[in-house]
Amino acid sequence: MRITLTVILGLALAANGIYMLFDPAGWYALVPVPDTGPLNPHFVRDIGCASLVAGAAFGWLAFDERARPAAIIAAMFLTLHALVHVADMIAGREHAEHAATTILAVFIPAGIALWLAVPSVPIVTGMPLLPWLLKRRIDAFERDYGYDASYIREMLDVDLGAVLALARLQALSDYRQGVSPAAWYAAKFVAARGEDCGPCTQLVITAAERDGVSADVLKALVAGDIRAMPDDVVLAYRFATTSLAHDPAADELRAEISKRWGKHAVLSLAFAVASTRFYPTLKYALGHGQTCARLTVGGTPVPVLRQAA
Repeated sequence: MRITLTVILGLALAANGIYMLFDPAGWYALVPVPDTGPLNPHFVRDIGCASLVAGAAFGWLAFDERARPAAIIAAMFLTLHALVHVADMIAGREHAEHAATTILAVFIPAGIALWLAVPSVPIVTGMPLLPWLLKRRIDAFERDYGYDASYIREMLDVDLGAVLALARLQALSDYRQGVSPAAWYAAKFVAARGEDCGPCTQLVITAAERDGVSADVLKALVAGDIRAMPDDVVLAYRFATTSLAHDPAADELRAEISKRWGKHAVLSLAFAVASTRFYPTLKYALGHGQTCARLTVGGTPVPVLRQAA
């Protein structure tokens, strides 16, 4: 198992490093780091070099025991990187909604790297820290967004692995390329509203506000007032609505999105719809669903129109 994990970790680190080196803007848009500051391609490439070298060290270790010192250094890089994230979490500099992605992409690889590089370190030693970190981030997320995440707490009490499996969906949910924030959130709103989950829909609205989407656009979405929506929002809104209804009209809208913004935009909107629908379904299945009757936009309560105008 060690050899297999060593190969997988080496390939993953190397692939991440290559991506950062050759497409820093694409990497920056894909992972949840824009909140830390504007894109610096040179800096992204610098970290990409470190990731590529770390991957090479573990790739070497998989076939040659003499590479262990190099792997230990690579593991220390990953561990120090994880500790920086811990410090940011404690200081409140890291946004709570990205906690799951951080756990999967930062903490777990660092723990596995230490276990592989230092045989005397059992992999289980790092595991008790994960529930603590997750609970801390859940607390911060609830305070930050006014959202009840008790269903995740219940999952964590039953099985840490279930929460980590859920966290894998976050990368899908965060994917956005080639489409404006307003259009992207319009697709998410349609999906959340369609599942009749009030807290989930409010969470989309709140996240959209923080991402710069205007209150007028969001009020138009809640009211189903297409005439008050910008052109790009109308296109995304209609695409999400027809896709969920299995309406053949979605084909024409999909073609228009691809023509205007490219195929990445189609993927972004499709992922937005699919990933957003998952959470309400899960919450209702676990007994935590709440129907959607009224939302708050810009601090003002707005009644929900269940059918689009």
